[in-house]
Amino acid sequence: MHNQAGRKLTCAILALTTGLLFPLTSCNTGGDTDMTDEPIDTASITSITSETSDTQATDNTAPGPIINPTGTSANWFDEGIDVNIEITGYSTYQGEYPGLFLSPGDKVAVLSPSSLPSEEQLNKTIEGLSEWGFVPVAGQHVFEIGRTVEDCREDLITALNDPEIKAIFCVRGGYGSSEVMDIMTDDMINLIRNSHKLIIGFSDITVYHSAWSVAGIPSVHATMSGAFTELSDTCIEAERNLIMGQVPSYRCDTDEYCIKGSAEGVLIGGNLFTMTAVINTAYDCTKAGKPYILFVEEVGEDIQHIHRFLEVLKHAGVLERASGIVFGEWTEIPSDFGGYGGDSRGGEFRSVEDMIAREFLKEYNKPVAFGFPAGHSDKVNYPLLMGQTARLSVTDSNYTLEWTGLV
Repeated sequence: MHNQAGRKLTCAILALTTGLLFPLTSCNTGGDTDMTDEPIDTASITSITSETSDTQATDNTAPGPIINPTGTSANWFDEGIDVNIEITGYSTYQGEYPGLFLSPGDKVAVLSPSSLPSEEQLNKTIEGLSEWGFVPVAGQHVFEIGRTVEDCREDLITALNDPEIKAIFCVRGGYGSSEVMDIMTDDMINLIRNSHKLIIGFSDITVYHSAWSVAGIPSVHATMSGAFTELSDTCIEAERNLIMGQVPSYRCDTDEYCIKGSAEGVLIGGNLFTMTAVINTAYDCTKAGKPYILFVEEVGEDIQHIHRFLEVLKHAGVLERASGIVFGEWTEIPSDFGGYGGDSRGGEFRSVEDMIAREFLKEYNKPVAFGFPAGHSDKVNYPLLMGQTARLSVTDSNYTLEWTGLV
């Protein structure tokens, strides 16, 4: 997912912004939406501070952005972004944690506990949350060049401990969340459980969704800074509704690879590659002791890597223990299958779905849905309520995904 070719460094000299601990040097990092820089309006922004750190920025640099293909190209393809999907309705969450969801005027911590965001990603997140009616509260180290894993940990713990903060909205994913979780104290799961705060994000934020699920607290798998740039209006509306406690129910068309059946379980998962990093950790959601429905998606990985990541989950028993499986978007997948094109596996693979169905699903008798439109597409990423019991029903014509225990 993360080690794609075409990375290059782009840095710009910034001015210090009043009220935020921003460095003089900004590097646009990682594979998020490519945006032009705009000044930050600090009128409605509060800065989270901590007594434990007054570290100033250094001139260290960070990796540059992934240069994604544009237009049509024979070099890569997408699957799952054009599936016919319908939101059949919304249900008001009135379950175990009704106070978890947001209302206008609530303070939302703006953090990046994974990779460093670009200035524009941070700008758009702050502006967008304000437009949604919330009060963005920027983490002390959210945009600090040269920050450490300990700094990311500090921002996260500060937000969790702050009684005025209602939720954590992540600016971007990237890489590094597992490093942050690995240095958390042993009572981190209890801190998450007792804080009663949503965390919103996807991609590398999968690590935190796993930790939240272990703590028994719902979280929201949804677009981050991209929600305020290119995301479709339908997905934007669904994301805002979900973080305010209006939970969508979905219906999608099935395809030839879906497996009929129905199942219930806590919805867990996220990015496939990142899921391999949570196995056998203290924050492994697959060992939380509850039936689960597994969701996974991927970006930028070739079919051989996707196969290898699924092998990791298979060998750890994750696929076998799942009550059902939902496969999401496969985006920017290299078209050249190289040495793993299926010619020694019964014939060429026609798609990622074809490979998964032939290589992994024959031994399981459980419902499987393909093509749920959530993942790394810039325009299509429907939000999912993680850590909450969901019901998956797959028929010949469609499959539905809805959440139970909401009332």
